[in-house]
Amino acid sequence: MNSSSWQENEPVSDINVTPFVDVLLVLLIIFMVTAPIINRVVQVELPKDSYNQDKQKPMQESVRVVIDRKGVLYWGDVKIGAIAEEKWEKKFKDRLQQELVRSQDSLKSVDLEADEQVRYGELVPVIARLKEAGVSMNLVIRPKARR
Repeated sequence: MNSSSWQENEPVSDINVTPFVDVLLVLLIIFMVTAPIINRVVQVELPKDSYNQDKQKPMQESVRVVIDRKGVLYWGDVKIGAIAEEKWEKKFKDRLQQELVRSQDSLKSVDLEADEQVRYGELVPVIARLKEAGVSMNLVIRPKARR
């Protein structure tokens, strides 16, 4: 006899997956049949809301306070002055009060942007003036570039 041919007495070492696939197909059919029965939709009548779209306040744009690389403070696009000068603080307080009066004390938040070259010590007085007025702020940073 040829030794390379299969002999009847040798055990088969392969896994027979046919019964496994048959069981999976039967389970799939059972789940497909029972899923719609289990997920019955409960009909609910939701109450009507008395909310009126016209009463909604328009969303206000946040005010930008910017400190550039040279330490110059801006309220939006309006130049307040260099932080190294003494008179910037009075101008900033006046502008803040004008904005609070104009917005009828609804100025809740300010976006504070500072160049990365600005020292922290220059930023602190601006933060303090905003806190004194009761205005919260969002410190705006540049997101990291994705590589």
